[in-house]
Amino acid sequence: MKNSQRTTLALHRWLGLITGLQLLFWCAGGFVFSTHDIEWVRGNHGRDESAPTALPATGIAASPAEAIATSGLVGVHEVTLTTQLGKPVYRLVGQDGSALVDAASGEAFVIDEGQASQIAQGDRAEKPEVTQATLITGDAPTEFRGRDLPAWRVDLADADNTHIYIDQVTGAIAARRNDAWRRFDFFWMLHTMDYSGRDNFNTPWLVGFSVLGLLSVGSGWAIWLFRLVRKLGRAAA
Repeated sequence: MKNSQRTTLALHRWLGLITGLQLLFWCAGGFVFSTHDIEWVRGNHGRDESAPTALPATGIAASPAEAIATSGLVGVHEVTLTTQLGKPVYRLVGQDGSALVDAASGEAFVIDEGQASQIAQGDRAEKPEVTQATLITGDAPTEFRGRDLPAWRVDLADADNTHIYIDQVTGAIAARRNDAWRRFDFFWMLHTMDYSGRDNFNTPWLVGFSVLGLLSVGSGWAIWLFRLVRKLGRAAA
């Protein structure tokens, strides 16, 4: 009994030493996750909630068929007449992608730097200054991982260091990133132990440390039981 208790105690100490830092990261991550408003993390606080611009009653010269022809898309299955920066546009979705077509001129509508900046500013109620607009065509930053490219990243001079990512093809806002999101994502990386992609729950590190954590808890309970049995034995004697 004494040898078993000594072995279990040594195992518990080594497991605590090995897993202690990761357990601290898990607890710290849980604290961050529970104290950060998820709407703030997603960049929804501070958005301009004004109603979208209504479609003009006149000025729509191009037909949906002409818009489809201009887009060059194959197997178009969705055509939506909407507005982009106050202008009427057709948003088309086909088997090989999406496109915008100017409903007034019938020409392709491509989001340039100035338009991307306007879209980003228009998304925020305070209309912060644009400090930089960058077209990303490859090697997307970590905070925009897994999203479609090309896209514009527009940096705003606000208190949250907000970046607005805008799909260059459709003009849609693909992501909003701020300091709260970056803190959340950093602790998410520590939580999942996926230090590259950050979203994989099945990494060997996570599985291994989870098992070690369970063994650490189990050995702690075993030590308590050993001591309880010894205490009861002494009391009975």
